Amino acid sequence: MVQQVLWNWKHSGLVVLAVLALVVMVGVPVLAAPEAQMGAAIPNTITVTGSGEASGTPDVAYISLGVDISNADAGQAVTQANEQMNTLMEAINALGVAATDIQTSSFNVWPEDRYDPQTGTPTGERVYHVQNIVNITVRDIAQVGAVIDTGLKSGANSVNGLSFGIDDTSTLEQEARLKAVEDARTRAQQLADAFGVSLGAPVVIVESSGGGAIPQYAAARLEAVGGGGPSVSPGELSVSMVITVTFAIGG
Repeated sequence: MVQQVLWNWKHSGLVVLAVLALVVMVGVPVLAAPEAQMGAAIPNTITVTGSGEASGTPDVAYISLGVDISNADAGQAVTQANEQMNTLMEAINALGVAATDIQTSSFNVWPEDRYDPQTGTPTGERVYHVQNIVNITVRDIAQVGAVIDTGLKSGANSVNGLSFGIDDTSTLEQEARLKAVEDARTRAQQLADAFGVSLGAPVVIVESSGGGAIPQYAAARLEAVGGGGPSVSPGELSVSMVITVTFAIGG
């Protein structure tokens, strides 16, 4: 009799727990997976991607000049590199480049052990290399050649890079954006015409990508210096924008 009561009690408890679980499940709303919510298509719409590009003339240049020194005495190598770099920066500054537009980007010191080129055995000789590199922002494109020429004549013995840019790209970005909008609208209208439906107002607009001016790079060699500096051509830079638009459609 006692065993029968215990079994009934356990059985009843399981039933109660099952009922409670069902009530909880009914009371909680079913949530769609994040992927389903994010990727759910909006009915009766057309989604297209439009792109636009605008070009402009560079108005700023970025030059990287370096001083490389080798010496058996590390202290002397550092001192010599510092002296040459100070002379270089003073000369660049005298051209009208602001001190705030001259920035040290790298300073390295490392030893090099020399080896016999025939046997490959150490000679016991060690030299120290010091490398100091500055990035120079030139806001007058006409001065690019003069800056490189002056830098090389004032102590720099390497040109590590030259690139061009546009200081304020907002106008070009807006021009490219409007072209992207027109491109998207044209694509959507073509699809609507092909399916025999009317194109409605945009319901979702996403600027999925866009960027500043794509830089153009030019090389400047030591042997190119002479007669007022190397000849460089900034060319043009382009800004691109991409938008995705979802339009409502009618019958």
